[in-house]
Amino acid sequence: MHAFSRSMVDLYSLAEQASYREFPGEALRLLQRWVGFDGAVLGLGEAGRDPRTGLRITQAHVHQRDETILQAYGAVSGRDPVTGAFLRGLHRPLAVDCQAQYRRRGQELAEMEAFTRDYDLRHLLLFGDSPAAGTPGRWLVLYRADDACFKPEDAELLHAAWLHLSRAIGLHRAALLDRQDGARAQRASALVNGLGGVESADARFIDLLREEWPAFCGRQLPAELLGALGRSQTWRGRRVEVAARREQHLLVCTARPVDAVALLTPGETAVARRFAAGLSHKAIARELGVAPNTVRTQITRLYAKLQVHDKAALAQRLMAADRSLLDS
Repeated sequence: MHAFSRSMVDLYSLAEQASYREFPGEALRLLQRWVGFDGAVLGLGEAGRDPRTGLRITQAHVHQRDETILQAYGAVSGRDPVTGAFLRGLHRPLAVDCQAQYRRRGQELAEMEAFTRDYDLRHLLLFGDSPAAGTPGRWLVLYRADDACFKPEDAELLHAAWLHLSRAIGLHRAALLDRQDGARAQRASALVNGLGGVESADARFIDLLREEWPAFCGRQLPAELLGALGRSQTWRGRRVEVAARREQHLLVCTARPVDAVALLTPGETAVARRFAAGLSHKAIARELGVAPNTVRTQITRLYAKLQVHDKAALAQRLMAADRSLLDS
């Protein structure tokens, strides 16, 4: 037991130090000391809306098997009763004898039998957290190509290790975010997967997005935001602006509040800058070719939009907005 605990400590150290690419393989090699397997998939995904689509895999690490296993499985997972068991929720690891599960079970499982044969999957052991309430599922499936089945003690070890592995994945994502920007107190950043699931986020990021979307739960980006970021566009709403850059399979998202100055119309901006510089209503009207009453009306609107009450406060808001633009 002490040696197993030592391995879990090593797992947490790995979570703090490893790169995005290194972490899954090294974590599985640690587990391999305790549960013998010759292949594995550590994955993230969600249930398809149509039950026939099975599990939609969004991220996965394939360990000691051909990478094409993911695409091949995606084509048949809707007919796999093992996938169905995972989506309904597992209380303990599920051990499966693939020959007994799929062979001579009729046409509906013929594709699954061919799939397990093509990828040398004689036995498997599956456990994880099924998708729920907008949260992607996360799972680990271990494979053996030989006739040695997974025993109850293997399942117990996987059950115990999964609690640590799932936690370590979250810590690893947080550590990756810290490496992107270590200034936690001022930071409003998040790591987001390809489906828009928030894997790690600063509290300020969540708070800012709730300013724009009060129902934002902190787990899944709003569809309009994800769509814009997926097109490599910065998204700007009424209260928040979100930019993103891609780091391998993740988006590193950064949020910032939208200054009301940025939302002024060109005409309002022209009036605001002239008035803050000391020009009178009449002088501004002459320069812009409008009536003095129009200028007075625009200044009243400016004060309301920027929540200022005099010319000095207006000038300070404009200068602060200019400094923020230079710093960004």
